[in-house]
Amino acid sequence: MLKLLAPLPFLALLGLAGCDDSDQKASEASAGQDANLAALRGAAEEQVRARLRATGEMRLRAVQVYGQQVAGTYAVCGQVNPTGALSDPYIPWVSVVTAQEGKPLRADLVIGLSNVEASRVYIESTERCFEGGGPRPGQGQSLGALPPLPSDTALMRQSGPAPMPAAPGQPMPAGEPAPAAPLAAAPPAAAPGPQAPPASRPPAAQAPGRTVTTTPAHPVNIRSHPGGGGAVVRVVPRSTALRVFDEAPGGWLQVGEDTPLGWVHQSVLGR
Repeated sequence: MLKLLAPLPFLALLGLAGCDDSDQKASEASAGQDANLAALRGAAEEQVRARLRATGEMRLRAVQVYGQQVAGTYAVCGQVNPTGALSDPYIPWVSVVTAQEGKPLRADLVIGLSNVEASRVYIESTERCFEGGGPRPGQGQSLGALPPLPSDTALMRQSGPAPMPAAPGQPMPAGEPAPAAPLAAAPPAAAPGPQAPPASRPPAAQAPGRTVTTTPAHPVNIRSHPGGGGAVVRVVPRSTALRVFDEAPGGWLQVGEDTPLGWVHQSVLGR
């Protein structure tokens, strides 16, 4: 009986040594995986910094790395505050990083800095920002179809001056509306009677053509039409000087630079 019990302590020591070796290997594998994820995230953040031309510290949040269906491809999803100010909004972004043996080789970035780019970020987020996302092997990495949203450039063209009419006898360009028929001559005006007092003009602070400055508290959205329900066509930084082109009821002003860009409410202007 004593001969059978003697090897038991030796076997127990062998078992403990095996457990220690297994734990060490698991710890080393976990450390290597963390280093790979940090390298992938760093490559994506460098793309964000280069796109924003940021030289100082960026405010990032909700940054996650997700393995994709295509081997060696990862989606890094997050949000960035370009200015770093606490009152400024965070902009979403998605970076698709291709890696080999855990080392990043290429990073393609989509960031919501405009109307169309925000739509692309939404599509990429829904298709990639989870484990096993993205296209299957052999499908390529092309973006899905975009919704029919106008670009910022198209919106600016719509608010620009009307096209010049064609000369008599020349055809109108394709896609241009035909000019309206000329109006009939108005009858001669009646003899002037007693003149009414001139209508009161708006104060100089409300006259179109003046220059206003947006609030220094936060960036301001410029919308496609007044009333609060228009699409955001531009986001201007804090304390931006803008020219007033027109006014609408409810305190809405049509603003821009050389040409109108859109509408803002007077509550977001500096006092």
